[in-house]
Amino acid sequence: MCRIHGCFGGEPAGREVLDAVAAAMFEGGPDAQTVRRGDGWALGNNRLAIQGIASGDQPFVRGALCCVFNGEIYNHRQLRAELAAHGYSFEGDCDGDVLLPLYELYGDSFTSRLEGMFAIAVVDEREEPCLKLFTDHAGMKSLYYYVSADGRRLCFASELRALSRFPDFPDELDPLAVDRYLGGKAVWGPGTVYTRVRTLEPGSVLRFADGRETLTRTALEPAEVDWPGGEPTVEAAAELLDGLLRTEMGRMLDADVPVCVITSGGLDSSYTTALAAHLVSDVASFNIAYRGDWPADERHWAAEVARHCGTEHHQVLLDPAGFPELVERFTRHLDQPNNAPHSLSTFALFEAVHEAGFKVALTGDGADELFAGYARFTKADRDGDSAWHRAYQDTMAVAGPAALGRLYTPAHLERVRAAGGHFGDLSGDELARRVRSGPHGKLETLLRYDQAERFPYYILRRVDHLSMAHSVEARIPFLQPSVVRLAHALPAAVKVAGDTVKAPVALAARPWVPRSVVDRPKQPFTLPVAAMIRPGEALYDMVGDVLLGPGARCLDYVRRDAVRELFRSQTESPGAHAAELLWSLLVLETWLSARGLTPAAP
Repeated sequence: MCRIHGCFGGEPAGREVLDAVAAAMFEGGPDAQTVRRGDGWALGNNRLAIQGIASGDQPFVRGALCCVFNGEIYNHRQLRAELAAHGYSFEGDCDGDVLLPLYELYGDSFTSRLEGMFAIAVVDEREEPCLKLFTDHAGMKSLYYYVSADGRRLCFASELRALSRFPDFPDELDPLAVDRYLGGKAVWGPGTVYTRVRTLEPGSVLRFADGRETLTRTALEPAEVDWPGGEPTVEAAAELLDGLLRTEMGRMLDADVPVCVITSGGLDSSYTTALAAHLVSDVASFNIAYRGDWPADERHWAAEVARHCGTEHHQVLLDPAGFPELVERFTRHLDQPNNAPHSLSTFALFEAVHEAGFKVALTGDGADELFAGYARFTKADRDGDSAWHRAYQDTMAVAGPAALGRLYTPAHLERVRAAGGHFGDLSGDELARRVRSGPHGKLETLLRYDQAERFPYYILRRVDHLSMAHSVEARIPFLQPSVVRLAHALPAAVKVAGDTVKAPVALAARPWVPRSVVDRPKQPFTLPVAAMIRPGEALYDMVGDVLLGPGARCLDYVRRDAVRELFRSQTESPGAHAAELLWSLLVLETWLSARGLTPAAP
């Protein structure tokens, strides 16, 4: 696991610039910082040594090929054996050793043979010199890039704040950035908060040569399964899923450094915790909670799972009095605003994992998006109203278009209109069109839309950036190709069986997880901001001081009287709607302040 950066074409970046780029994301690779420069290009790497520690220095070089890599390849030993049959030899046990030999043999399609998570940069000087950037199918590892104003040079980095250290970084703020954030709770890709900066989409390869840019994106094909009886069933899907997860977990627990699991107390993380405890005798589990009595407290569920599985359990307790300082710290690492309240918890949890001496943590992310675990999926699927997609979009937004229209200042309303925005409505009629014309049914179309358009940017960017902020690699078993391909092969009636959502996961977990955890209602892992933004709490004071203070930058976008009314409403009668809006504006304000950003001119 590492952080990578580089540039190709035009005037080469100097060593001081490259060092500044690397320094801006030092936490993501504190074990070594290396760079290789060629004729008009440079590739750099910050290493977090996880696998093949003694032999994994980057960049990797093979003749006229040079490569840097962020991620983990879990099937590297199988690939190493296949490559040995082609005459390749290796020293050490680093997973990245297989990348350039595979690229030599298979060209751009070499990534289809990789099982893991990755962002890869290859400079190929064999014929026309070119740079190629690759990302895994789920988009687990971030990669941002821009092309210089003259079109001659492309610069890239694993983090936006690092990319901004290049002298010609285009820092013009997208006039729709705030609208996109409030409409999707994060800035969905491939665009970013900056007009000319993009993020490489999942399953993509970007080729850049002589000022020409070519982007290709491929999707995983569904698994071909010989179902007993000829038709998929929940029982058969659960049996297959359990076998796949045990295989993936076995590979993910194999590392040259200590590995732990995150145990929220929900079904998915409890299942992965149980499988880890079955495969490793002394696995450690981590859970985070808050001092005091708060809604949605899952620590007792996590403790029950830990006792059941026999893990070495670490209960991390946060004091809400320290939340204002945590807000400022985690926001600096987000790169772009993200309203998920549990970003605070995620940041603090990975900090505790690091302090306990672990470099790798396994999480249960992804199961809900693959197997329809959220109520919004099933509700929209069963909604026969012609405007169902508007209601569905509202579930993914901080507030609906009408509410945002009332919240924005007249000047920002005009900016949004001029830029073609829709007051937070990201999907509009596009999602409905996909349902009508796509090859899948309504539920599967919603799931695929989420996996491609929302999940990488709202969930995975947050997991990647906030774990690497503490030099911890987050591994995600449910997002491995074998599991995703199985999920894509299942019909909706198997994923949602009657009133049971995520049915194959629930059935597969039943032999491993306490019945009380499997059968309890779904509860999101979150920070109870409605209870924490109320008089007497530290977050309440912070919201008032920051959002209603004279220097608040977010007031360039939202009306002071509207913010004051939200704060008054939350003071008199704390509730979810006002609290989420206030929290979202607090994150936006803290993010803007940390970067000194101002809005684009009207």
